[in-house]
Amino acid sequence: MVVLAYDHGAREMFLKIKKYLTLHNIEFVEFASEEYDALDSFATFAKQANEYVKKGYIGIYGCRSGIGMSMASNKAKGVRGALCIEPIFAEMSRKHNNANVCILPCDYICYRRAIRIINTFLNTEFLGGKYQDRIDELELIK
Repeated sequence: MVVLAYDHGAREMFLKIKKYLTLHNIEFVEFASEEYDALDSFATFAKQANEYVKKGYIGIYGCRSGIGMSMASNKAKGVRGALCIEPIFAEMSRKHNNANVCILPCDYICYRRAIRIINTFLNTEFLGGKYQDRIDELELIK
């Protein structure tokens, strides 16, 4: 199961992503506005979703640039959000950084690229070893 978090700026993209996940029998829980609302808060949705990520879920978050969701996701201990604009970002963030949240910059990628990024993120494993030592160091910073 994955946890989705997105604001009004990513709503259109995430409506399509939700259809894709459903079609591929990938269960999800989401935190977002029911309707388009420019006053909704990406920070609120990220905070709610972060609680699931801390329990072991993989997150897929989005906003217009991805920057706000990146900042909000990385505020929580144990949550490692990676802004992914290409599938290689998703691959490397999983392999080397054990990222557990894929953040999509929805104004700057198309739906097809978003799906390639998501699939790469969900299907790439963390390498461990020396990379785990680096993750452990990150946790000391917070």
